[in-house]
Amino acid sequence: MKRNSLIRAVAALGTILGALSLSGCASDEMASRILVEPDRYVLYACPELATAWQANMNRQHELEALMIKAGTGTGGQIASSMAYRPEYNQLRGEMVQLRKAAADKNCRAMPNATAPGSVTAPARVAPGQ
Repeated sequence: MKRNSLIRAVAALGTILGALSLSGCASDEMASRILVEPDRYVLYACPELATAWQANMNRQHELEALMIKAGTGTGGQIASSMAYRPEYNQLRGEMVQLRKAAADKNCRAMPNATAPGSVTAPARVAPGQ
């Protein structure tokens, strides 16, 4: 009896994780907006915005490399989604706020700036590739 309930629990957990991983693409953009408070950078001056921008970009690149590396192993996409994706989405939301604050303050272009909306999640690697 316990074995059957354990099997059902594992199957239900697998189904839930599968559904979450499939819905991840559609919800990344919304999650990045939800995870950051509005006007977070309103009190920052242009040099502080540039410093925050560069730190954010560096961390995004680190996370992208970790997600790509994790995506190549068995179960890596699930682990990557659980470990790195939330922070990555938060950083993307912060980039939106940084762009908005820089535009409001008429700051010159940020270092290594990309066009608004061009920061995207790394491509997901299909198992076996």
